[in-house]
Order: sequence, then C-alpha cells, then structure tokens
Amino acid sequence: MSLLKFTISWDEDNATFRDVEVLTNQSFHDLHTCIKTAFQFPDTMEASFFMTDNFIHKGREISSTVEKNLRDAPALSMRKTPIGALMNDPHQQFIYECVHPKNWTLHLEVISLKEFLMDSDQFPRVTKSEGISPSQFGILGKEKDAVMETLEIYDLAGDAEGYGDEGEDEVISDEDMGNFTED
Repeated sequence: MSLLKFTISWDEDNATFRDVEVLTNQSFHDLHTCIKTAFQFPDTMEASFFMTDNFIHKGREISSTVEKNLRDAPALSMRKTPIGALMNDPHQQFIYECVHPKNWTLHLEVISLKEFLMDSDQFPRVTKSEGISPSQFGILGKEKDAVMETLEIYDLAGDAEGYGDEGEDEVISDEDMGNFTED
C-alpha cells in the first residue's frame, strides 16, 4: 500500500489549494468526500474526476452518480474504483468537476508517492490549506484590521475630494501678500 499526496487547486485561483493525503487502496469516493469537506462544498453535491495528461486533456471519467463499473462504460464508479487502480504516472493529474450551478473545477496532481506500512483509518486527510474556498468566495467577510477600520472611519462620502472648504472664501489683501515678497 502506498500513500499519495495530492495538491488540489481551484481553476480560477491558484492561490486557493489544499494538500491531501490518501492511500492507494481508498476509493475515489473517499477522496471526493474529503474534497467536499476541505473546500466546504455542499454534502449532497455530485462530481466527476477525469484522468488527464500533461496537457490537461480529459480522459476516463470517474463519476459519483455511477453505481457499477461496467466494461466499456463511459464512466467508472467512484465508490468501486480504488485510486491506485488508475495511477499510471507518479505525477498523475486529474480534473475534478462539480455538478453544481457554479461549475467549480479543481485540478489534482500527485506531488508525492511513498510506501506506507501502517494500517490507519485517518486517511484521506488535509495536510495544508491555503486560500478561500470557492463555495465561500464572496460570502465570508474578511477580518478587519486596524488599517481597514481607519479607512472606513475616514471614508469620504459622495464625490468629496478630501479637502475642506476652510479658507475658500477668504480674500488675500495686498498687505498680506507684502509679507511674502522677494527682496
């Protein structure tokens, strides 16, 4: 049994990614469940994995809606297909497409493969998480820091330019100008 480490990045923002460890004998459904939890996707959301090459061309589909693996079927079942069965390359890549109105797309790439001798039920697991989940993008408020609070307090209303009207109506007399003449 081997331990695979995937980096899973959001198609629209490469700064949003999760690193996930999974065992090769676990199913794509186990990985699918881990991805939904890690990216805060709806529990009932369906999705498909697609095997890809280095040019990100879609290959064989592994679907959450397929129940049985049939010979020459267009898609395999996530529940019945172990991840290790489709590992052709130590840097294997997959596309994960969500069946959701927002059509989120994630890219998965194996970043490490190592022997794993212990039997554990702690997999799959997220080892690193960066960025805002696409499901929460635009929903979660960002934490306000002191600079943002200051900017909001002094935010200029309307079309004001930030200058007061102090001294606008004052007329400068010649006497006042005499103090500033050159010698």
